[in-house]
Amino acid sequence: MSATNTAEPTPVLASAKIMPDFSHRLACDYESDCPDALVHDVKSMLMRSKGMLRLILDLHLSEQDIEINPENIVWALGSVIHELDDVFALVLTYRNAIANQQA
Repeated sequence: MSATNTAEPTPVLASAKIMPDFSHRLACDYESDCPDALVHDVKSMLMRSKGMLRLILDLHLSEQDIEINPENIVWALGSVIHELDDVFALVLTYRNAIANQQA
């Protein structure tokens, strides 16, 4: 999260145990107990996925004769799949944490 975030952690998410640790894949200053951080982190993850897909699209639409290694495309698409799986895991865990606190 950026240094401008002044949101207080919500009581629902006061424990870092209820959120997965994606700090190795997210923007700096990861805050697992802040809803604003969740929004920022999901946006970052989706932007990485869109960027990878845009690169692949641009390679295929290029008017230049560029050799594309099919194995690289497979790995690039695999990284997008993993990124989207991380987004789902992050949001699902957040939702489950909220549901558990309300139960």
